[in-house]
Amino acid sequence: MKKAILMLIAAVIAVSPLTAGNEKEATGASLYAASDDKPAAKEKKAKKGPWDRKKYFSLGYSNQTLSPEYGNGFESKFGVSLVNGRNIFLHKKPIAKMLKFAIDLGSDINYAQYKDLEGDYDLPESEPGYEDEEDMDFGMHHIDIGLHVGPSISINPVDHLKLSVYFRFVPSYSMLILNSELYQSFTPLFTYGGEISYKVIGIGIEGRSGNAKYTDMLAQIEGAESMKIKYHTSALRFYISFRF
Repeated sequence: MKKAILMLIAAVIAVSPLTAGNEKEATGASLYAASDDKPAAKEKKAKKGPWDRKKYFSLGYSNQTLSPEYGNGFESKFGVSLVNGRNIFLHKKPIAKMLKFAIDLGSDINYAQYKDLEGDYDLPESEPGYEDEEDMDFGMHHIDIGLHVGPSISINPVDHLKLSVYFRFVPSYSMLILNSELYQSFTPLFTYGGEISYKVIGIGIEGRSGNAKYTDMLAQIEGAESMKIKYHTSALRFYISFRF
């Protein structure tokens, strides 16, 4: 019996170094696998460079004027714009390691509410007690919905800081609500401006202008002739942008 116990102890002592060696190899292999996974994880979470944020979305405040061919213009009391698009760079490597040319493509929506004629243009008010039930006053509103395309130049002087200037052609469908009258037109608009951004966020300022002849929508629906009225749109927009 003692002999058998001694042989068992000797066998355990002989096997234990092999087991320890196997455990070390397994531990080393797991550490090696973990170290291999880290670079892959880093690659997946690689930070975007200054030229990788090609998509943009901006929300802006618009100060707009609508001027008829004859007479005084209408001034906006509130205006907002939504612009969404993408930079298509014309070359892969930046010139002098800091400058790139691109074509901008996207959409442009602009809304403006104009001041009421009675209170803001000093027109005579209606006599007390006089009401025209047939006339409905919806206020004065102006909306443009279009697509934009045009060249842009971006400069990356340091880190993720970018400076951009651009010029865009914005063919748009325009609709005017002037109290009880409804007008529509195709308006070739132009926007031009500049932006400064750092990583995701940026701020910018741009001008906006265009001419169009508006027709009475109700008259067109009824098949009647309507005189076209020419208006000039001009605006200054301030916006905050987000780049992805």
